[in-house]
Amino acid sequence: MNNEQTRRDFLRTSLLTAAGTALLSNDIFAGPKKPVAPRHIGVQLWSVRDDMAKDAKGTLEKIAKMGYKEVEGFGYTDGKFFGLPTSEFSQVLTANGLKMPSAHAMVTGKDYEGKVLSDAFKKTVEDAKKVGQKFVIAPYMLDPDRPNGKMMAEMFNKAGEYCKGMGMKFGYHNHDFEFKDYNGEMLYSTLLNNTEKDLVTFEMDLYWVAFAGQKPSDWFKKTPGRFTHFHVKDHDPVKNVSVEVGEGDINFQQIFNDKNSGAKYFIVELEAYKRTPIEGVEISLNNLKKLKF
Repeated sequence: MNNEQTRRDFLRTSLLTAAGTALLSNDIFAGPKKPVAPRHIGVQLWSVRDDMAKDAKGTLEKIAKMGYKEVEGFGYTDGKFFGLPTSEFSQVLTANGLKMPSAHAMVTGKDYEGKVLSDAFKKTVEDAKKVGQKFVIAPYMLDPDRPNGKMMAEMFNKAGEYCKGMGMKFGYHNHDFEFKDYNGEMLYSTLLNNTEKDLVTFEMDLYWVAFAGQKPSDWFKKTPGRFTHFHVKDHDPVKNVSVEVGEGDINFQQIFNDKNSGAKYFIVELEAYKRTPIEGVEISLNNLKKLKF
């Protein structure tokens, strides 16, 4: 990874007041309400990467005290998360009331030589299951792999099959280069059109979509339900860098209102900082909680 909000309370209140009796009658006679799918707010630990490197346990404790219930991991290496063995890291999460539904894990064309997934990737998935992950998400695509979009999509499907066998799902996180053409087609379209919905999901980084001059809603219309995750970081229109949620020009509420996305996971991420990373992720959380999901 590289270095607005609208309110319609007046209209909503007016409508509810005018139709109060009718709504009450409907509630009485309509029977049980359909359960609303839960929305998950988390933080990508890359946001506090230096803190995690110095003191993973202490940093997770601070994040939990802010009010976060979920984190998204990165940097799994040789059976360890942030230098902690898988079992110990899982215990630290539990001790702080945290869950890690998803984590980033690189997968490249070299992990698919002979159209067979590498043992290293399979080990990553197996350890992901041990810490309770539901998603294994590729965070980036290397330069040599980008012209081979269909091959990468094929690999993503295979990764999705393996994850499905482990009770999880595979996903892909975008930057801005996916919105460039490779072999006559936008790479993001190639990946979306050649991956299976039940095997591969997409984590849309809203900042990078804005940076690339794209509209999230356009992609939701083209491929509804494919975007279970959002990376939520704001865009400074003057410096053209990422900033804390609520301090830029991205209309998150408008994006969240579009149910065609399929989003259930709203994950704060910071890459640039106006203050300390710990302060930044707390401010982002507080501003994110002001929005309606």
